[in-house]
Amino acid sequence: MPGVSGSATLPVVTGPITTATGAEIVRIPKAAELVARGLRGRILRGELPEGAPLPPEGQLLEQFGVARTTVREAIRILESEGLLVVRRGAGGGARVWAPSEEAVARYTGLVLQFQGATLADVHQARTRLEAPLAAVLARRSGDATIVEALRAALEEETEQLADPERLPWAEGRFHRTLVRLAGNRTIEVMSAVVNRIFARHVARVIAAHGAAPETRASHLEAHRAHERLVELVEVGAEQEAEALWRRHLEAGAERTLAAAASTVLDLID
Repeated sequence: MPGVSGSATLPVVTGPITTATGAEIVRIPKAAELVARGLRGRILRGELPEGAPLPPEGQLLEQFGVARTTVREAIRILESEGLLVVRRGAGGGARVWAPSEEAVARYTGLVLQFQGATLADVHQARTRLEAPLAAVLARRSGDATIVEALRAALEEETEQLADPERLPWAEGRFHRTLVRLAGNRTIEVMSAVVNRIFARHVARVIAAHGAAPETRASHLEAHRAHERLVELVEVGAEQEAEALWRRHLEAGAERTLAAAASTVLDLID
């Protein structure tokens, strides 16, 4: 496969694999994997923006110097990774699809399900990631854009208080806004994945118990905690903000964990 192996951007040899006996085996990737790697790099670097069509098959054949079947296998690899959406038929073709937190959350949920992780475990990760960020925002209380963004998310949540189906997603947006404003992209993605798994559970609880008075009361209590957090962030009360947010997260988990099954297995469709 001279076209592929001759490309400076597509190295042929991966790192050695160590066997159980200690021997090292050098794995040579398939041509389709190398083509997929080259296209994946272009997508992640933004050279192929989201929504853009993949270059024509003939152009890819010429660029990589491989067979038509190799290019098509590479496209299937990227489609399975969620980086391409392929529409069949007239007017179809492959288009770039940006990596999404939803896809990561779904796959992470499958891994956790396979490992037998409980929803309580997911919540513990959520609390450890999110609670300290309340103090981070309070520390930056001089930045007016932080309080403005939190108040905007709070207002949106207020508008959904009477809608039991849309309310959990509005509450989730408040949490995501808090995490985003902290400014750490890695924590933001990790938190988004955990929150999406947890939100799935909350939505099911509300679907089953949304009309119950205690469910309504718990959401009003959560809303008041959100309001209080904004106040503490605005005045720069770091320790109080973190303590409040930790209590809020733990109280919410206690209610929802008691209302339905506590394994990730029950959350994956």
